[in-house]
Amino acid sequence: MQFVGEQDGPSEQLLKARLSEFFKRDRSVLAAYLAQVDIGGQMGVALCLKTQFGPDRGLAEKIGAIFKTIFNAQVHLDIMFPSATQEAELIKMCRPFFLAQEND
Repeated sequence: MQFVGEQDGPSEQLLKARLSEFFKRDRSVLAAYLAQVDIGGQMGVALCLKTQFGPDRGLAEKIGAIFKTIFNAQVHLDIMFPSATQEAELIKMCRPFFLAQEND
């Protein structure tokens, strides 16, 4: 997987705002990025989350519910929990839309 850039637009801005509000309450997310990704020549969008406790299925389900309030059922969102190495690559191409220390 290769990170290409930040995914942004009016709908994405709304999603980022709603997710940021949720992350402020949840407090397990340390950083969040909405990135364009290239997976073997297939372009897509991934919500990349750095969390206190690593991958979290319950968190992903809550995010999915928020996502569905903005986008139709045909659109999906990949959620990934990047390793430190992956996050180092991600930061080069995409700025975080949420950072926990900025919101404390």
